[in-house]
Amino acid sequence: MHWLRSRIDRHPRLALILGKAIFLAGSILIVGAVFARSGLVAVNTERAAAGQPAVRTLAEAYPQYPTWIVPEGPVGYSIAAALVLAGMALTVLAEQAARRGMPRGGAR
Repeated sequence: MHWLRSRIDRHPRLALILGKAIFLAGSILIVGAVFARSGLVAVNTERAAAGQPAVRTLAEAYPQYPTWIVPEGPVGYSIAAALVLAGMALTVLAEQAARRGMPRGGAR
């Protein structure tokens, strides 16, 4: 943990940008999964009305699209949540490092 704090202290602005990017990536994965789940429910509704069996995964419903990046199970959601938490932690540490590096007047 000490090596991470020392790197953040050396480059707080870069760490802040990286933390926000990681947070955004995890958030996009979670929101994308919510929309994908609603699309899967819509597909299954149409399939049930047609008397066909339900599909279980996005890959079955949309074989023409690369759906491997969308979290569908507990492992995928855990990875996305870990990205969100890591991004938040990095952002907070970078903001603290930036505040410590500022002069008393508040301006650089």
